Amino acid sequence: MKNLGQKMVALCFGLMLACSAIHARAMQSGPASSMRDERVVAATILGSVRITDGWRFRVGDDPAWANPAFDDTSWDKIDLKQSLLEQGIESYTGYAWYRLRLRPVPAPESGVLSLSLMLIPYSVGQVQVMANGAEAGRTLGMSEHPHMYQAAPINVPLGRVAADGTVLIAIRTWIGVPTNNGALRHVELGDPDSLAERVTLETGRQWERDVVASLLASFLFLAVAVLAATLYMAQRNHSEYLWLALLCISVSLRAFVVAAFALGYIPIITFNLLNPWAAWFFTVTTLEFILRFTAIPWRRFVRVSQIAVLLLPITAMLHLEEPFRYLSLISQFFFCTVIIVMLWRAWRRGRPEAGVMLLPFFLAATADSIDILLNFAANRNWVPPYFASHRFHFGPIEYDTGTIAYLVFLCSVVAVILYRFVDVSQEEQRSAAEIEAARSVQALLIPTRLPSNRNFMFESAYLPANGVGGDFFQVLPLKDDSMLIVVGDVSGKGLQAAMNASTLVGALRNEISHDPATVLSHLNQVMIGAMSAPGVNTVAGFATCLCARIYPSGQMTIANAGHLSPYRDGRELELAACLPLGVIPNVEYEQMTVQLKHGDRLTFLSDGVVEATDPKGELFGFERTQQVSHEPARYIAQIAQRFGQTDDITVVSLYFVPA
Repeated sequence: MKNLGQKMVALCFGLMLACSAIHARAMQSGPASSMRDERVVAATILGSVRITDGWRFRVGDDPAWANPAFDDTSWDKIDLKQSLLEQGIESYTGYAWYRLRLRPVPAPESGVLSLSLMLIPYSVGQVQVMANGAEAGRTLGMSEHPHMYQAAPINVPLGRVAADGTVLIAIRTWIGVPTNNGALRHVELGDPDSLAERVTLETGRQWERDVVASLLASFLFLAVAVLAATLYMAQRNHSEYLWLALLCISVSLRAFVVAAFALGYIPIITFNLLNPWAAWFFTVTTLEFILRFTAIPWRRFVRVSQIAVLLLPITAMLHLEEPFRYLSLISQFFFCTVIIVMLWRAWRRGRPEAGVMLLPFFLAATADSIDILLNFAANRNWVPPYFASHRFHFGPIEYDTGTIAYLVFLCSVVAVILYRFVDVSQEEQRSAAEIEAARSVQALLIPTRLPSNRNFMFESAYLPANGVGGDFFQVLPLKDDSMLIVVGDVSGKGLQAAMNASTLVGALRNEISHDPATVLSHLNQVMIGAMSAPGVNTVAGFATCLCARIYPSGQMTIANAGHLSPYRDGRELELAACLPLGVIPNVEYEQMTVQLKHGDRLTFLSDGVVEATDPKGELFGFERTQQVSHEPARYIAQIAQRFGQTDDITVVSLYFVPA
């Protein structure tokens, strides 16, 4: 009991000495120091502790506020865990100061602290940290003329304690947009090594929160851009693949701009210049892709819409912030509506792939538009802040509704484009096989070598508008040394026209009579029968034909079924007009006889020469045809082709040179 009493006396004596020391220090520091707020902290901290309360706050800027002797007791006292608005402080723009006085216990004998502060600013807020009136650190954008960078966490050493054993932390902040939270979001105090690790961890979280999802999406879009470019190289006539590649590149560019801003590589002024142009590029390429994909005849409407969207970047460049925000919101809804209507109309017109893309795009566009509208309303305090952007998590990676919308749209586009590519490839293979078969048929229609004898010399030229055509000609030597010349043109183009022409050539070679009028009558009946076959368009099925038989003496018997008259030494022969083959049955064709002279030249041609059209829309015409009719066959065909070929071109020339 005696020992216990002695211990109690010693404890009371120690408390009296401590109180006396504190009183003496208070008397030495004067009355002002006795009124100031101090936060007692450990001089040595393993790890870190968060400091949220005890801060003094004032809007404005005065260099004197960095002085440790400045009296800040009239300032607002705030807690960093709550927004300024919740603590009765209105939103502001520009400079504001935070002050906090720390008293490390026990005071270091050397006066040097082994403590650091880690600060995380809000969004684009910039900070400058002073410890006991001396600058300890600042963010990238905090300069003489501040710029709004996406501020990264910083770690600043506290240095030495003041003579009174305290450290006055004064944080000068600046933010260029209205804020309800202030520019300072999070502060931790701890040993330098631990806080260096915390800064690294926070930087990694910033990547996961603002960068990783955007970069992953951008790389996916770049991969699809490469795929689309490859498809376009394989099928050059499908320009929607090219515009899909440009669309994906625009999304990737926009994601890289967002990532560069989120990592603090570019200030918000540069971001606000680049982002509207990236958005405009995306809108324009998407509209053009959907236009070409759906084949909707809205070209003029889409062009006007693309030009109208150009107003957005221009308003941003002119610093018309409010018009830019409202125009952006309106254009977002307009863009989504136009795309949905175009896909819906294409689906109703019998394009099932448009229907496959319609539902995913509608859902993604609806979710993204609602998210944009809520953000817009929350930024203007029309709705509570918790209605703003919803963030989702995939492990540590955060993403928003916009990322989901992009990926859903991308998946539907890739599925539809691959389906169309496979379908088109199969169709092209079928067409290639048909064209190859038609070319073999074409060899029957267009002789590669023309017969000649001592009385006649022939030249020919044939230039189809496509792989195969409907023109045909035959030069058949007869037993009496006469020549039967037949030149014709079946209506239409491509394989069907070639098949109809081959039918006529087959009938011609089996024809027993070589009288021109009789030959045309027989071919007319053959054409009527071919056009009456099931699955054949009887309205468009007809053929023009010219048949002439020339004897060694120069006598020529000729009949015409709606074809162009031949030219004799640069002058058109006047022939009796008659209906083309295949129009009505049992037509009697009129023939006439012409006597050729030594050295006469006859030129037979198809309407592909006369109907050649230049880029201005001018026809080659009969006058030019007559002027070149005495030229070689190949020259006539080539000059018409260079003028502007629109149809198959056939030219057959005959020189009468009797022995």
